[in-house]
Amino acid sequence: MRKLSMEELNRLTVADFKNTQKIPLTLVLDNVRSLHNVGAAFRTADAFAVEKIWLCGITGRPPHREITKTALGSTESVAWEFAPRPPM
Repeated sequence: MRKLSMEELNRLTVADFKNTQKIPLTLVLDNVRSLHNVGAAFRTADAFAVEKIWLCGITGRPPHREITKTALGSTESVAWEFAPRPPM
């Protein structure tokens, strides 16, 4: 079994993703230490067309090598913001 290239994954372009209707859902990542988990959350948000991600506290932020590696480009397509504390 071989690894698929980015073109073979049949993902939407960043522009197409931004124009796609989103699920009215916001993910809040508060004090997530693992940068790989942050990247996985971005990838999941991209797959389900989630509206936005809030990164709070000590949670790592893009651009970061480990987040980018796991996120597979979804840090460019999914809207996100940082706040010292979770928005309430």
